[in-house]
Amino acid sequence: MYSLDELKKQNQEISHLCDVLAVVMEQPALHKNPYVCELMSRFKEKVWMHLVFEDNTLYVALLHNENKNISQMAKAFHDSAKEIKHHFSGFVRQLCSAPATESEHQSLITESRRIFSLIRERVEYENTKIFPLVESH
Repeated sequence: MYSLDELKKQNQEISHLCDVLAVVMEQPALHKNPYVCELMSRFKEKVWMHLVFEDNTLYVALLHNENKNISQMAKAFHDSAKEIKHHFSGFVRQLCSAPATESEHQSLITESRRIFSLIRERVEYENTKIFPLVESH
């Protein structure tokens, strides 16, 4: 089981990887690069494991809180994880299938911006809302 400090550290790592991969994804020539696929797959695993752990621990604890506001925050927290998972797995498959046309490259760039934005918003939400809430209870 991870401690809150470890989750915070994971968020920092995820945020740094988002920064790097966001730059890489702006370069269509790198979409076919096997190292980019490998890094993106490792990144997806890191995000996935982080979300699964939070879902199984933080979400459950917050959802069953007697305070209605806290349980509503937990629901929003859970919903953002589902959205990230939904978009992210298809994106990685599409990236690693080597797009061929300019339109496919542009679609990947647009989708990568959306995914990285979702992940950054999630990290920010965790750092500013969820973690302080857990620490105070």
